Amino acid sequence: MTSGGGPDYSRNPRYILILAIAAGLILTIGWVLKPGELVSEPVGAGSQTELSRLPALTQRRELEEMTEFFGELAADLAPGLVRLRSAGRSGVVWSEDRVVTARLAGRFPAAVTVAAIGGDVGAYTNVSGPHLPLAGMRTPQLDGRAPAPRRRAAGEVETGDWVLAAWEAEAALAFAPGTSLGTASRPCGDQRVEEVVTTVSIQPPMLGGGVFDLDGNLLAVMLRCDGHDIAVSAASVTDLLVEGETHESRLRARWGVSVEGLEPAESFHFGLGDGLMVRELWEGYPAAATGLRPGDILLSLDGALLESVEDLRILEGDEAPSQETFWLEARRGHDRVTIALPARAIDARLDAPGPHSAGLVWEQPAVGFLVASVVAGSRAAEAGILPGDRLVRVDHGEPASFEDVQAVLADDRVEPTFVELARDGRARGVLLP
Repeated sequence: MTSGGGPDYSRNPRYILILAIAAGLILTIGWVLKPGELVSEPVGAGSQTELSRLPALTQRRELEEMTEFFGELAADLAPGLVRLRSAGRSGVVWSEDRVVTARLAGRFPAAVTVAAIGGDVGAYTNVSGPHLPLAGMRTPQLDGRAPAPRRRAAGEVETGDWVLAAWEAEAALAFAPGTSLGTASRPCGDQRVEEVVTTVSIQPPMLGGGVFDLDGNLLAVMLRCDGHDIAVSAASVTDLLVEGETHESRLRARWGVSVEGLEPAESFHFGLGDGLMVRELWEGYPAAATGLRPGDILLSLDGALLESVEDLRILEGDEAPSQETFWLEARRGHDRVTIALPARAIDARLDAPGPHSAGLVWEQPAVGFLVASVVAGSRAAEAGILPGDRLVRVDHGEPASFEDVQAVLADDRVEPTFVELARDGRARGVLLP
């Protein structure tokens, strides 16, 4: 039988036999070559424990590798860090002959011992003061012994980048890694500084050390600003060093005194056209020890009239070797007073140890009347008086009672009032309008 497309073999017995034989061969070969069944072996408790420990072991290994990396980086930074033995501070080598560190609670010593590679060297302080958060020292002997690290602008560091805080501890180099969180502007005493914000928690033993990027560039120096330990950018440290070398800063560093020309309202109130007013005095500095007070108006120095702060330049240092005493004429309220300033060895005189009774050290009692709060928009608020200030004098006189203070500072008082306040180890005077 044929179909339209050719002969039809579907009914041919021989053709059917051939197909049956072929199918049988295919089944036989498939059975021989079929894969064995997969048998699941039970996982023991030991294997499960090892699997659960894998992430922890991996993290531990990564931490060990990171610690080793940061330790090697800190070792590379070590030449740019020094220990100031006599000051008990870490320091950063700023240039081939300068070291920068954090200021101390009291006056910074005029000379310090720097422990650097190759041995100890001496350094003399040329930038310091109660108004600055740092101190700068010159040490020509450091030249070549400790290279200064390269400095990098804090703004060039991306948020999340790794940084390393490093400092010289008592016995060895110490370090703490962290990440950058950006920068912020904040007040620091009389200045504003750029803070390098990181995840590193800065503690007092770290002060004077540096914050670096992973290439060893100095980003910041760790300083104390207004009671907070922060990382101050290298750019702000440069500005602070420049400020510390001005005439006004040198007066504060040496004598602990801030003076300015009279404001028009003050000239009218005191009836004086010329003179320099003592704005602030710091405890533990020579000016306060000589008897100067905030509100004193300096009229002359050794008979020469004082018209600007530059007229006090001779007080910056030992520039009058043959002179024992400087004589200041000042106006205090309606009285004239004469103040004797020692011309030489003022540090030695001020640092002389005082007698101790039966081995006891006495705390000085608090003076003045505590300011508990200041009303916003009041005369006191406009003059910069803050809660926590202690009112010591009013119009150069000591009030006998709290009622006297209230009477003098009453809101309905018409006349301006000059008040002396104590705050954080310094005394300052302000004219209340």
